[in-house]
Amino acid sequence: MRKTYFLITFVIFLIILAIVCSPQVYIAAFSTGLQTWAKILLPTIFPLIFFTKLLTDLGVLNTVANRLTFTQKLFKTPPISAYAFMVSILSGYPVGAKVVSDLFTDGYITKNQAIKMCTFTSNSGPMFIYGSVGISMLCSRTLGLVMLISHILSAICNGLLYRNYLAGPTIQDVKLQTKPKFSLSTTMTDSILSILLIGGFVSIFFVVIELFNQSHIFAPIANFLGGVFGLDSQILLGILNGIVEMTHGCLDITTCGLSPATITVLCTGLITFGGLATMLQAYAFLQKIGIKIGFFLAQKITQTIFACVICALLLWILGF
Repeated sequence: MRKTYFLITFVIFLIILAIVCSPQVYIAAFSTGLQTWAKILLPTIFPLIFFTKLLTDLGVLNTVANRLTFTQKLFKTPPISAYAFMVSILSGYPVGAKVVSDLFTDGYITKNQAIKMCTFTSNSGPMFIYGSVGISMLCSRTLGLVMLISHILSAICNGLLYRNYLAGPTIQDVKLQTKPKFSLSTTMTDSILSILLIGGFVSIFFVVIELFNQSHIFAPIANFLGGVFGLDSQILLGILNGIVEMTHGCLDITTCGLSPATITVLCTGLITFGGLATMLQAYAFLQKIGIKIGFFLAQKITQTIFACVICALLLWILGF
């Protein structure tokens, strides 16, 4: 623990030193991240976050989830996990992780059930996939819809893959409270805090990516992999950037001159993986359930593979 603490502290000092030495570079990177959030993410994601939170506060989602049992049959998880799955699909990162953590903290689910639920509740929202990437970046409703369907189906396939993982005791049918706890001001405040949290992570990780690029960390890796696999190093650089922050990666991929089908598959993979920025947001909540970071990373990789394969098949069927 001391070595880890020292390493993290050392890295933070290096980042601060780099920013102090070249403030104009990192101010520009932060501004780019902030503009990306303001122009692409804020108008497409914030309305959905607000209205989804409104439905939750009114007890509508709780009522619907209490009537659903498909997660119990598909994933061998408690019926209450249908609620977490629905909210994760509607609200996107990192809301699914927060819901799972809250259900565990409140005693609705066991630790093993919470860990298993993470395999199908770590999802991006429809407005980011369809609106921000599909319409704003790819300028195609069809491709946005293909990405969205691929992403949702990948979550289901991932849940099926891990359905026998950490088999626990008999599943209890716990009901969520459906009594409304409605407060418009509270709903608005929570929604604003959520979208500001997303904006903060996006902007900071744009700075981190710029730091990697300025330090020539990613470029040699991209050039090496490009030589080995015969791929354009700019494409690989975009993928590496997307592994750190998915929005940045998607923006890079859309400017590489690739075919629409290839861009769609790559963006679907980056969105499903989520990037380190999204993973840190989710893991901040999931630490409460004691999930290992290695398992969380492994199940995101398997979901990413599912998403890319499904996306490629759908595009082939549609003739792209």
